[in-house]
Amino acid sequence: MRDYLRPLPGRPVLRLRAGFPCRWSVRTRDGRGWCPPGTVPARDLGGLPYFHGDDLVLPVPREPVTVRAARGTEYGCAETTLLPGDGETLVELTPPRLYDAAARGWYGADLHVPLTRPPAWVAAAQQGEGLHVVNVAPGDGETLEHWSGRDLPWSDDGRLARVDLVLPMPGLDAWPLSSVARRELRARGTLVGYANACDRPDSTADQLMSGGDPGFDARLAVVDAALGLADAFPSPLGSPRAYRRLIGAGNRVAAAGGRTRRLGPIGRERTYARVDGPLTSGAYAEAVRRGRTFVTTGPFLELEVDGRGPGDTLDLAPGGTAGVTARVLGDGVTRVRLLTADGELASGPPGEVAAVLPAERPTYVVAVAEGGGRVLAHTSPVYLDVRHRRVTREEDVTYCLRWLDLLEKEIRDRAAEEGLEVLDEARRVYQARLR
Repeated sequence: MRDYLRPLPGRPVLRLRAGFPCRWSVRTRDGRGWCPPGTVPARDLGGLPYFHGDDLVLPVPREPVTVRAARGTEYGCAETTLLPGDGETLVELTPPRLYDAAARGWYGADLHVPLTRPPAWVAAAQQGEGLHVVNVAPGDGETLEHWSGRDLPWSDDGRLARVDLVLPMPGLDAWPLSSVARRELRARGTLVGYANACDRPDSTADQLMSGGDPGFDARLAVVDAALGLADAFPSPLGSPRAYRRLIGAGNRVAAAGGRTRRLGPIGRERTYARVDGPLTSGAYAEAVRRGRTFVTTGPFLELEVDGRGPGDTLDLAPGGTAGVTARVLGDGVTRVRLLTADGELASGPPGEVAAVLPAERPTYVVAVAEGGGRVLAHTSPVYLDVRHRRVTREEDVTYCLRWLDLLEKEIRDRAAEEGLEVLDEARRVYQARLR
């Protein structure tokens, strides 16, 4: 595959202009992608090279080419096909705006961007994908030490880039992990979560633990959630039942985005957090820590329970009721669901879904947007306590205990006997919730 041509006299040239940085794809009918000279092309999930920027010039063959401009989840796509003439041809495409999350106080993030490309590429990708926040995984201690506590150079009033906003916990390859270190990091304000999702069937704990990559995914979250060491769980889209089992078992962890083996452009799966006031690293981290989040591959999803949003807790008296509303904007959604610890409360087509929830026992409410047989967006819960008692559903606690048993077997099979006392500590927490 040839990704670019050298500019030569008489060769057709395209000038791509949107008015703001975008993600561009230029391809010919044979499926080849074309990029500006010197560009090291990235690949989208379909294998097509892409690049970021605005007012860009690239040579192309003298044959029909298709040009697409996109800009992450808050925008649609604009596309045209043309036959370039001699000299320069101006192509002006503006992706249509689907919604403006920041105008509603929500800021979207990719919380694990590996620094596998030069910082200038990451900066251009953040701008071209319309990402408010990126947390860069530096890959070496020197970079982390140099930039710790500081915004990266391309940050500005509406865009934030850091190397230490989130501490991404590894999988079993790093067992045992120090719970003391995690507590110290959380005390300093660092978010603790898992970078990589569990993305597989999860109706039972055995399903959840039977596949995936133990060294890669978030299977240790069942321990950290019980011990209060995890701020977020990165699998509500790929493993939504496992996430709801965790919160139904009495754990309070935020919904967050997580990377899978199918990477694609940065920001493909985003963690939106509702921030009070200006966007800063501290304000964003606090919003995630409080569970004021939803995770999405596209749709904007809002949830209100008696005027409260994700992360909030309502304490109700037995026999009381709460009004619940979910709203969704964006493409691809076929169904919106309101779910509690006991199952579906209400569902309906895209737009707004509302219901009244009776306060019979402690529970939670989440909103879910589905389309194409997949979960596209999932909120963190609004918790509904009853007389100060939080939800601890027996079926969910039992699920987590089975998850722990399978995790312990996996660790022992690796001949890793050290650190098992942490599993025992988590097990005691769950067992106490059954009483």
